[in-house]
Amino acid sequence: MSGRRSEALKALQKRQRSAPPIQIAWIYAALGDNDQAFQWLEKAYREHVISLFWLKVDPRYDGLRSDRRYTALLKKMGLPI
Repeated sequence: MSGRRSEALKALQKRQRSAPPIQIAWIYAALGDNDQAFQWLEKAYREHVISLFWLKVDPRYDGLRSDRRYTALLKKMGLPI
């Protein structure tokens, strides 16, 4: 989001194995890579990451809200749409 795309991609390469999946999803969402963001959100869901509960209100997900996968994930989590 700050325009430092190459730095963000380098950080992703270093951290994808060790960072929580929700943090990786945030970075991909900020980069506009919705496909990758949703893959990591699904991983966070499977791992029961508690901060995923904020999916509906966290502004980091604003760019994902128009995607049908966003609504599907809310439903899967039992959150109101």
